[in-house]
Amino acid sequence: MSNLTFTMIKPDAVKDGHIGAILAKINEAGFTIKAMKMTKLSAEKSRSVL
Repeated sequence: MSNLTFTMIKPDAVKDGHIGAILAKINEAGFTIKAMKMTKLSAEKSRSVL
């Protein structure tokens, strides 16, 4: 059995251009990125999640 970890990068970090540095830190910590997906959640959809 293997462990999987979900990670989400906050919009401010994306806007400020930190995606690459964050992904590098994840890799340096020994994690392997299996998949990535960039999505934009509307305000309406984010409210319905709660």
